[in-house]
Amino acid sequence: MSDTQTVTVRILDREYKVGCSAEEKRNLQDAAEMIDQRMQDLKRNAKIVGGEKIAVIAALNIAAEYLKLKDSEAQLSGALADRVASLNNLIGEKLGQEK
Repeated sequence: MSDTQTVTVRILDREYKVGCSAEEKRNLQDAAEMIDQRMQDLKRNAKIVGGEKIAVIAALNIAAEYLKLKDSEAQLSGALADRVASLNNLIGEKLGQEK
């Protein structure tokens, strides 16, 4: 693991210095860009005033999307596990018939 470095990101026209490893730098910059875009959109379209309120609403929107994706992933994972079990049973039956 590499040493921690300081990365400067810009969110809602303010700069923040954040420590991260070299491996995390690109993800941190991408996350900051996504958050900035969301907050800029809220500021412009929803006419929300105040950085803190914009940040909270953006965080709530992002968290809601994350939870929805997490739920979808769990459903897909469950369906895949069921399908694999079904195929394993079918293979077992076919192998049992060959004897």
